[in-house]
Amino acid sequence: MHVQHDSAGFLRPLEELLAVARTGHVTDAAAELGVPQPTLSRSLARLSAEVGAPLLLRRGRGIALSRHGRLLADAAERAVAEVEEALRAIRAEVDPGAGRVRLGFQHALGADLVPRALRVFHDRHPRVTLQLAEGGAEHLVADVAGGRLDLALVAVLEPSTGTGLASLVLGTQPLRVLLPRGHHLAGPGERGASGRGSRGAEDGRAGPVALADLAEEPFVAMATGYGLRTITDAMMREAGAPRRPAYECEDLATAGGLVAAGLGFTVVPAGVDYPGTVEVALDAGARRAERVVQLVWSSAGPPAPVTALRDVLEETLPGLLGASPPRDDRAGRTAGRDAGPRAGHGAEHGAGHRT
Repeated sequence: MHVQHDSAGFLRPLEELLAVARTGHVTDAAAELGVPQPTLSRSLARLSAEVGAPLLLRRGRGIALSRHGRLLADAAERAVAEVEEALRAIRAEVDPGAGRVRLGFQHALGADLVPRALRVFHDRHPRVTLQLAEGGAEHLVADVAGGRLDLALVAVLEPSTGTGLASLVLGTQPLRVLLPRGHHLAGPGERGASGRGSRGAEDGRAGPVALADLAEEPFVAMATGYGLRTITDAMMREAGAPRRPAYECEDLATAGGLVAAGLGFTVVPAGVDYPGTVEVALDAGARRAERVVQLVWSSAGPPAPVTALRDVLEETLPGLLGASPPRDDRAGRTAGRDAGPRAGHGAEHGAGHRT
C-alpha cells in the first residue's frame, strides 16, 4: 500500500513507520517522505517510547519491524486506509464538482423528466456519480428522512414535508382520463398514443370528460395506497362520484393495457403513451385535475453535490413539466412543516411503473 503522507497530520508517525517497513531503511524512508533522516529517526524513537516497546530491529545494513512493530504497522495500515477514505468522502462532499448523490423518484417521472434534467446536470458536473432509485412517494420520502437518499422527486395530491426535511414545489402535472381508442367520449378525430393526435380538449376536438360522465364505465385503478389511486379517489369523492374499481393494478403499464383492451378507463399523468388508448382532458369539478411535483431533501445542510443537483432540478424541471408555475400558497421552500406525506399519498413501494 502506498501511503499518501498528506492524508492527515495526526497519522504522521504511523505513516513514517509504514514507510520504514516498506523500504527497510530509515534513509530511504526519509527520502520518500521528504524529511531529513535525523528528523525521522527522532520521530520513530518517540513513537517507540509512546508504545513502550521497540518497534524496529537492525538487520544487516537495514532494519526490520519487531513483533510489536509489525502489530502496530498492520493496524496502522488499516487506520490510514480508512482515514484516507473518510478524507476523500469529506472532500467530495464539499466539492460540488465531485462526489455522489442518491436521487429517488417515482417511475412516471423517470420516463422523461428526470433523464432530461440529469442531462443538464451531467454537462455541468461530469465527475459527480448519481445513484438512482425508483419507488413511491411515501417510501422515497421515508428514505430521505432515514438518510438512504439525498433527494426525492415525488408527485402528490398536496405538498407536505416531514420533520427534519425541506421541500420545494416545482410545479404541477396535469392528469388525464385514459380511454380505449374509439371510445365515444374521446371526441371526433381522436388519435391516441400510437396515432399521435388529439389529447382531448387541447385542440378543441373533445371537451373535458367529467367524472360523472364515466359513471357507467368500469374503473381501472391503481392498488389502494398508491399515490395516483389516492388522488383519483379524492377527486371522485369530491365530485360526488365515488367508484369501486373493476380492476386494481400495481403497474401503470398494466392499467394502460386493460384500457386498450376496452375493459374500462383510468386516470394517468399527461403524456403517457400506451398503444390503443386516447388521453382526454379531465374535469375534476372544484379540484384542478393535477398532482403536485415536489422535491424533498434533508434540512440538515446537504453536501455540496446534493445542493448542486437540487439547484439544477429547481432550474430545469418547471420548464420540462410544461406546468403552470407553483400556486402562490405553494411557492417557496418549506422545512419540517408536516409530519410527512398525507396518509396514503404516494404509498408505493418497490419497483414497477408506479406513479
